[in-house]
Amino acid sequence: MKRIIPALAMLLAVSLPLTGCAAMLERTWSGSETHIDYPVVEDDSTLRVENYQSLVNALLYYVTEHSYAGTVRLYNYSGEVEDDLERARTQVTERDPLSAWAVRELSYTVTRILTYYEVEVRISYAHTAEEMAAVRAVYGQSGLSAELERLAEERESGAALLVSGFPGDSSLVEELFRLAWYGDPARSDPEPPEVQAAFYPEEGSRRIAEVTLLWGDAPEDGEGYAARLEASAAGLLAANPPAGEGYTLEELAALLRNSALYEDEGSDLALAAFTGEPVSGRGLILAMEFLCRRAGIEALPVAGSGDVLWLIVAAPEGYRHLPAQGLIPSGDPEAELPPLLYTDRRMEALGHQWNRDLYPVCPEPEPAPTEPAETENP
Repeated sequence: MKRIIPALAMLLAVSLPLTGCAAMLERTWSGSETHIDYPVVEDDSTLRVENYQSLVNALLYYVTEHSYAGTVRLYNYSGEVEDDLERARTQVTERDPLSAWAVRELSYTVTRILTYYEVEVRISYAHTAEEMAAVRAVYGQSGLSAELERLAEERESGAALLVSGFPGDSSLVEELFRLAWYGDPARSDPEPPEVQAAFYPEEGSRRIAEVTLLWGDAPEDGEGYAARLEASAAGLLAANPPAGEGYTLEELAALLRNSALYEDEGSDLALAAFTGEPVSGRGLILAMEFLCRRAGIEALPVAGSGDVLWLIVAAPEGYRHLPAQGLIPSGDPEAELPPLLYTDRRMEALGHQWNRDLYPVCPEPEPAPTEPAETENP
């Protein structure tokens, strides 16, 4: 006796778009329920379809169920069976995000049986059912960045993310991870992990982003490092109170120049700048970022070309670049210090390049208004 399969809750999760910010940080693979009835013969792996879209949906059903085999029976089918099967296989394995990521191979054989066609489907997978169920859905660059921050914070080996509304490529994912990494100057790892990213499919409004993180040895005492950094910075600030109600960028930079021991090959950790250990330019930037945030000054890390790190800070005159050269102590107290803050044009003139789409503009100062010339009365 024929039975009817009810609506497949997971099936159209891979065929309907996510909408709105509510999907930004969903923690599981989810989607809207759509009613699709499949007449089933003999068992749940045998499906009856009558048109091309139902054929596509049947293949998607097998994938979302992580089925290795199934039988599709085509009744009253008016299309070209062989052509439609190949087209449906391509649509599922190359255009559907979950299938493009999870399926290693999908094959089939077709047999004509009296009034219908019987298609035997075989599927092999690159990922387990548990890995498929663990796919997280995020929306846009902000949702992706939040997940990358979580991966960095929890030192995970990677994740598969269903990303909607993100037109970027793998290199942008890697850059966003570096920004998430340097956005926490209290990390005790001297270097971020190696990041690898791939999209399935490569293009489209909804894709699986597979992010892999290759970590080195874990730091021995990450929480203890953060506590020591906080205590050292607090001690430095307590011993050097601001001249006004709050610290200025110039005052914070002067604190670092007076307390840090700079060396090209010094430590890349912020703590070294506060403890008298040799510290590199990157360590100085992370220390300045930590001080700025503690003082309530907006500071964004910039990972520029050549693996150079600097900050964009909120100065009274607007956003400005703050490279490490303005934080390096001078051996000669009478020597003129280099500028601390730079506009986009001046930073570019120094040979630096960065992804301007990710950061606020640092404009040239507006020219001072000129007084109108006085004219003599006739």
